[in-house]
Amino acid sequence: MNIKLQIDSVLIYSEENNKFFHTEFKDKLNVIYGKNTSGKSTLIQLILFAFGINDNKIKLAEILSEQIFIRLDCSIKKNEKIEQYVFVRQDETLLIRDSNKKVLRFNGISADQSAEHIKLKKYFNELFEFNLQLESNAGITEAPIETIFLPYYVSQEVGWVYLRKSFSNLTYYKNFKEDFLDYYLGIENVFDREEKRKIEKEVNRLQHQIKFYTDVEKDNQDLKLANIIDETLEGKANILIADISSRKNKLLELENTYVNNSNKLTFYNQRLSVVSKVSRNHNKQEPGKDNCPTCTQVLPSQIEDVYSFFQEENDTISLKKELSERIKKMQSTLNSLNKRIEENRAEIGATFKTFNKYSENNITLENYIENKANIQLFENLTKQIGKLTIDLNVQKEELKKYKTDEDINFEREKKSQIFKSKYFNYNSELGLPVLKDERFYKLYELSTFPFQGVELHKAVLSYHFAFNNLLTQTNDIHRLPFILDSVFKEDIDGGNRIKILKFITKNFPTDTQTILSIADDKNIDSKIEEYKRDIFKDNAYMICIGNGENEKALLIENDDSQKELIEDTFHIIDNI
Repeated sequence: MNIKLQIDSVLIYSEENNKFFHTEFKDKLNVIYGKNTSGKSTLIQLILFAFGINDNKIKLAEILSEQIFIRLDCSIKKNEKIEQYVFVRQDETLLIRDSNKKVLRFNGISADQSAEHIKLKKYFNELFEFNLQLESNAGITEAPIETIFLPYYVSQEVGWVYLRKSFSNLTYYKNFKEDFLDYYLGIENVFDREEKRKIEKEVNRLQHQIKFYTDVEKDNQDLKLANIIDETLEGKANILIADISSRKNKLLELENTYVNNSNKLTFYNQRLSVVSKVSRNHNKQEPGKDNCPTCTQVLPSQIEDVYSFFQEENDTISLKKELSERIKKMQSTLNSLNKRIEENRAEIGATFKTFNKYSENNITLENYIENKANIQLFENLTKQIGKLTIDLNVQKEELKKYKTDEDINFEREKKSQIFKSKYFNYNSELGLPVLKDERFYKLYELSTFPFQGVELHKAVLSYHFAFNNLLTQTNDIHRLPFILDSVFKEDIDGGNRIKILKFITKNFPTDTQTILSIADDKNIDSKIEEYKRDIFKDNAYMICIGNGENEKALLIENDDSQKELIEDTFHIIDNI
């Protein structure tokens, strides 16, 4: 839904000098006329100044020195609902009273980069649903307030010579012409382009990664061989590995048993050694005569002690025999275990050799073991390619939301053809020669015109009317009053003046206001009454500055005719 702004009235007041200016504007053609330097352009520039635009502030220095305020009463149509707004600019402060009587204040907006001016820009962006983004050395930024008005304003000084130069601070931005035209024609915003670039960069990165991993997978012979080995011998290898594992478990049991029995054999040998020493001592000692082998006491000689002594000797002999038998059997057991261990080791070695030597189509199981790492690498590559492919598909789906370069070029060409048709028709109405070189009529190439003098003036006029007509076909683009400052140059003759005014009267946009200023000196060949009678008729609302004969005559003595409006404005200014 287009948002439309209409200016209902303008009030300028100097409390210091008690002077004012007031006029209404109608929803049709509004013609501001008066003598050269009477204040026509000043009025138009003050209207822009009241919207927070500082571009022409230097040119307004004289009238601003009178401590004026400018009040604009406007209607904004949005979603079929019309709301009333009041904009009041006093020096560096802009106040806005909305339809709910709420007053917003922006202090210190004379510098475009000030915090308050940036806040004002954001406010206008929301008010007009304006989201043009431009590119500068600092990156992507919100477009200045001037770009909201640029398609609808032709300045007196350079606007009739150069396109998109009515404001002076826009050449700072890169690719301004393309971004400006794309936005207003509904083709693309630079923000969308920047987001698209990011996605395209990510798509390119993912594609390169996938290609790298795919090339590694495709060109690496070890990976190919490992995959073939894995598919061919995996079952057989698993069987042989299980057999080896089983045999090693059995070998471990035998080795454990061997260690335990070796420990027993050592114990038996040590015990036999002790028993043998005891037996030797018995043979060398006699009770009642020899000393104890561990002390200096004489062995007892009682009958009971002698009996016990000889009984222990018999027990020692018996124990030596038993231990010798156990050692013999244990050694035999160890020999048997050792044999079985050696046999198992031999069998495991043989099985492992079989494992290594097994071959199917010249692919050995040894290769299988050696290439298991390659198999893992192959699996990791496959997983990585799969993950990257999923990410790539997501980014490609996201990219579909944005127009391709082919789409953008196609839409630009389509808009250019529509513009060309209207532009050529308007050129014909204005009596301009037919243009054959496409750089003078293709919308995205057109910057200058192959004309001079009055023909150049008419060509620029034709361009702006054709472009304004083209904007009516763009959805969701705000519509502002079409302001043409000084549609006559000093050297335009009477016949061409009539032709220009007839063209404007016939073709001005019907969905918005048109405001134009023309020079007419009441005392020197005035034609304004003729224009009103023969050209404008009932299609124009006439606004005279300086009675058609005075210079610098925008402000006049206060006659209290707008006393209530002035008081209401001060009420807005004094609002806290």
